Amino acid sequence: MDAVRCSVECLSEFSECQSHSLRLIQDTTNVFLTSGDRDVLILNVHERRVTTVMQFEASVLNLALSDDKHQLYALCANGGLYCTPLPPQLSSSSVLVNKSLDSVLYTVPGDCMVLKNADLQAFTIVEKILVTLSLHKSIWSFDLYEEPGSRPLCKLARFQVMTQNTCCLNIPDKEKIASSPPVLTCIYPEGSPSVSTHQSDLHPHLEPHLFRLLFGVDASLVKSPVILCGLPDGRICCFPLLVPTLAGPTGEQRSPVRVLQSLEQPVIFIGTCVSGEHGPQCLVAVGQRGKLLIVRSKQATLEGKKADYCFNEHSVRGPVLCACVDDKWLYYSSLNDLHALQLTTTSSSSEATGTESHVQALTSDSLGVCRVIALVGPYRNSTGSVQLLAVSLSGRLLRVNLPQGYEKGNVQRLPSSLAGQRVKDLLASIGNIWERAESLKHKLQDKNESLKRLNQVINVCSLLLDVHGNENECNTGTKHPISCRGVARWSSLLQRDSLTLTCVLENSSGCILEHGWTLCIQVHPLSKGPNMEGSSRTYSFPFKKLDSGQKLDVTIPLESTGGLSLPVKVYCSLVFSLSTLFSPETSSPGVSQLITETGCISAPLSTLTVDWLDALRLEGSFSHGNIRHDTVTDGIQAFLRSRGALNKDTDNTTKSGPNAVMVRVSSELLKSKLHLSATSSAETCMAVLKWLVSPEAMGQTSVQSPVICAYSPDGCSVKIMAKEITLGDFCSDGPFEVLEIRVESTSVAAVCGLHHAILRRLQVLLRDSTVKCAHAKQLKAQSLFEAVRHVESLYKDLQDAQNQAALSGTMKMKSSEILFPIFLQLRANPLVIL
Repeated sequence: MDAVRCSVECLSEFSECQSHSLRLIQDTTNVFLTSGDRDVLILNVHERRVTTVMQFEASVLNLALSDDKHQLYALCANGGLYCTPLPPQLSSSSVLVNKSLDSVLYTVPGDCMVLKNADLQAFTIVEKILVTLSLHKSIWSFDLYEEPGSRPLCKLARFQVMTQNTCCLNIPDKEKIASSPPVLTCIYPEGSPSVSTHQSDLHPHLEPHLFRLLFGVDASLVKSPVILCGLPDGRICCFPLLVPTLAGPTGEQRSPVRVLQSLEQPVIFIGTCVSGEHGPQCLVAVGQRGKLLIVRSKQATLEGKKADYCFNEHSVRGPVLCACVDDKWLYYSSLNDLHALQLTTTSSSSEATGTESHVQALTSDSLGVCRVIALVGPYRNSTGSVQLLAVSLSGRLLRVNLPQGYEKGNVQRLPSSLAGQRVKDLLASIGNIWERAESLKHKLQDKNESLKRLNQVINVCSLLLDVHGNENECNTGTKHPISCRGVARWSSLLQRDSLTLTCVLENSSGCILEHGWTLCIQVHPLSKGPNMEGSSRTYSFPFKKLDSGQKLDVTIPLESTGGLSLPVKVYCSLVFSLSTLFSPETSSPGVSQLITETGCISAPLSTLTVDWLDALRLEGSFSHGNIRHDTVTDGIQAFLRSRGALNKDTDNTTKSGPNAVMVRVSSELLKSKLHLSATSSAETCMAVLKWLVSPEAMGQTSVQSPVICAYSPDGCSVKIMAKEITLGDFCSDGPFEVLEIRVESTSVAAVCGLHHAILRRLQVLLRDSTVKCAHAKQLKAQSLFEAVRHVESLYKDLQDAQNQAALSGTMKMKSSEILFPIFLQLRANPLVIL
């Protein structure tokens, strides 16, 4: 089979559709298309766009235009036959032209329904007569109505045909019939005065001689159009439309319907072709499985036989989905290819003998267009070439342009000597396309993987942003989907004790932290000493994967080159590097540069504070030999003091005895905030001390008494005591129970640090807790006045000490000897926290 080189243009695209649900008709410049849904699309072939969308009440099964092309008939799935006028912009007589690029939506109202019959299968409009075909209880009924000009319709006649037993035809039940609807065609005799110019392209014609032989003298004399119907069982029935019904011998009305021929397979197409001097000379019918019927007239022979007609049956490769005819060509689609078959009036050898020919195969030309499920046309353009309008299975409206001279066989075909080289070129092109497709496939997979990982990153960030801003303390914490907790511990390495912070990253969410995430911990000292400039440190811990329910433990030192400085703020965050989204092989230089400039995504986790209480070492939890005593530093300081190079003010200890500070808090307030159920005073004190130092969190022994003996980070001994006292003159309601927390140490730094840590914990407890006391206490004014006078006197002493410090060049008294007692008095007589 030779292939013809034709060009294909895509005019428009729709959704995918099936051949049994698609209907396509053409009217000069407009194409009416439905794919089995409620919408009928009207496309302008010249503008290559959908100009109007007509929406019906139900799915559209069939379409037809009236003889004057001003009305559209549509058969819907609800059994209704609708007749609606076409929009004004589609009417040839209208001067209005739709210049908008947007499609116009026109909803067909329900009152446009002219006929309601659930058994309707097909219909056509001829000579202002509506011909319908319905199937009910194994009876095909042809009903003739006047064209809808008024309601209700006036029925003119009814003809019925019994269905055949379809078992021998391998046709299933009614569902198979519904999938292959009948074909209704009207054929006019050439030269009929009732055929106007605007109807010539709606119905086929047949030369008068063959028309008279096939359909009778009566139909030929009155120039009556003939209705041909191809039933799903393969029969081709016909009856004249304008010939009056005759009565039989017994007086009953005789049906004019007769069976012309049977293809024994569903009929797909009926038309006429092969133009002669007096019109088309052949009647053509095509079956679904490839049977082709050509009916021709035979001239009178020399033996005196009268003129007759013959049926020639041929076969083409099926299944045939759609077909159309031109002057001498039959175009049909077998889904795999679009074929062109030349039809001529050449009589076969069997015709000369006066017998009908048997089924014989014909050779058709391939047009190289596949997956075509609907055809309309053909028609010739201004250059004289043949064009077909086709709809593909993927839902595209195509215009197939056949080359000029194709009908005469003048189309250049590929020489056989170059066929092998052309095959090699095609195979090489296929190989190149396959390589490009594989490359694009890998790139698409990489992009999909990157988008998947980016989606996970966004999900993790959304979880972290929900808890951002909440300060999670190291000894108290709230359960979050992704959390980071920290505990300060002392460790010994190479006979040296050091304070470390162990952070635990826990993933309790449904997300997976994959490669690219990094746990970043920033340590920022809060004290501002001379050696603390730029002392913030950041530690990064990248990890490959952290599944849901898993934990990650990391340990960092809290000491820097300048020593241990407490308190410190610890900021924990998760950082994702954008460069891990792309592999180095697939990422382009532009993407790499963009990633380098933008950096990464940082999501905060929690903020921890490590103070002097977190750094305490309780007695009994370690060996006293492990306490760090910096003997070298003590020897250097003693040598410098002996030489007068070091003042005694720089020493952290005093010779007079331990320093003490205290904090007084309402017992009722602490019990309500901490939810303490202790009854005795000793149990309350131990519970408060346990809350302060959190020994279990640091892996130390529990608190067993209201007095805690410990060592501070600088190696000095510290005592933290708690006891309940009663204040008689403080509250007007009577004696007031107060819990007093007292810190004693010979180290001024330890006393100040612990005092600050206790006050910070109380502030956090009073700020974050939602529990309120039962009632406010009525304080005595006298006690408040005394406290104010005491603070005013201390403030006056502080001003005097500052003035003496300004005159230190002439004054012998040192400022520290005055400031230090003031400091002790401020902390020795505190106010009560209510």
